[in-house]
Amino acid sequence: MINTEQLTGSKTLHGDTWLYFPPKQLEALPLEHKDQLFYLDKESTDKVYKIADTYNVICGDDGWGNKPFSGGCYKNVERIERWASEEELKKWMYKCGVPFKSKALLLPVFSSVGTPVLLTTWKMVVKYAETFFSYDNLIILEPKLKWCLYYHHDDIIHFAEGRRF
Repeated sequence: MINTEQLTGSKTLHGDTWLYFPPKQLEALPLEHKDQLFYLDKESTDKVYKIADTYNVICGDDGWGNKPFSGGCYKNVERIERWASEEELKKWMYKCGVPFKSKALLLPVFSSVGTPVLLTTWKMVVKYAETFFSYDNLIILEPKLKWCLYYHHDDIIHFAEGRRF
């Protein structure tokens, strides 16, 4: 599992990547929200990806995100696609039952080299879902691997919980 206390990084995004928030949107975020964003450094980012790979968090996938969680590694898998509104998406995410204070790691799937993993809370993931789910494929992972969410760029989201180890 991932011990978030041992992860290193910064509350400031370094480099020119803006996978999580476009620059103007990031600048406009309330300080209270910016304080809940922690960008991992290269070493910690590599560590998180290695653990995600070792535990095969999207088990059964075809490598392109078309069949996440199809390998039977989770007890429950929910799916939503092409939601009608931001409100509908947020209601669906709320029904996933994750406490807002829960930590969440955002792992871009096909990002450029050097894009950091983002450590934040489920509350922030729900609040900014439309932003996070508007680019490319994304894994959102609970550090103890209790649940995992997979966003596919065709606006399909799978949420899996109850990992069978």
